[in-house]
Amino acid sequence: MLSSAYWYYGLIMISLILVAASLVYKKDWKILLLHLQTSAVIHPFEIVILILLNGYHYFPGILQDARLDNYLGSYISNSLIVPASAVAINAFSLSWNYVISIAAVFTGLDWYFTELGIYQHFWWRSFYTGIGLCILYAISKWIWRGLHDKEPSFVFKFLTIYMIYASIHNLIVFILNEGGRLFRFDVNWFSDPEKGHQIFFFLHLIITSIIITMCIGLRLRFRYRLMGIVVLVALNWFLGQYHIFVPSAENISAVQFILVSMLALPLTILLFKLTKLKYLFP
Repeated sequence: MLSSAYWYYGLIMISLILVAASLVYKKDWKILLLHLQTSAVIHPFEIVILILLNGYHYFPGILQDARLDNYLGSYISNSLIVPASAVAINAFSLSWNYVISIAAVFTGLDWYFTELGIYQHFWWRSFYTGIGLCILYAISKWIWRGLHDKEPSFVFKFLTIYMIYASIHNLIVFILNEGGRLFRFDVNWFSDPEKGHQIFFFLHLIITSIIITMCIGLRLRFRYRLMGIVVLVALNWFLGQYHIFVPSAENISAVQFILVSMLALPLTILLFKLTKLKYLFP
């Protein structure tokens, strides 16, 4: 019997193949935007279902720490394979017959992974996955059409910038922090400190992403954009000053958290340049 790690490695490989094939077929960098946006749509639901309500648990068997292993499994599922399937559906213009079939395959995999013991349901059910995926694929089709609209609405452009930045910011923190290697957020909202950390990080991500989106997505004078950065630095300083931001490593301060934005921001701008979408104001 294959170890759980091989199943999850297989999902990673399939994800990369689907995205690469879609890029080659469409020759359109908007594929990457769609992937990140689909991931951004899933993220808040995963925070609620996985973290807040304990709907299920992943067992990839890749990392020794069970908590981090669970988060890695979540990331493979909701930031790689599921968005990659949405990308392929839209890149190859698959009909709803195929879309429903793909959702059914994922529903089957959801059930089979629980049978293998590499994924566990608590109150979640496999058919919820199928229903959720059909809704998600419909949203991805709407996003894909919007990305090719010559005159998209302000709301669509603002949401696109927000979702792209938030996905990149979240990825950087996921890689660097490793669930708490550098820092944790300490709030007394739940009996489980891990829930408090994850929920507060999600709120911090929302606030940061909105501020950054306003700075680059609105026609503002330079001093107002600079003010946005100052607000973020002040916010992070406040979190450190009142011991909400708790460093897990030496020489780490809350103010340095702004470096994540300084890395995510140029990557966001680069993606919009590659796609030639004029959503950002110079």
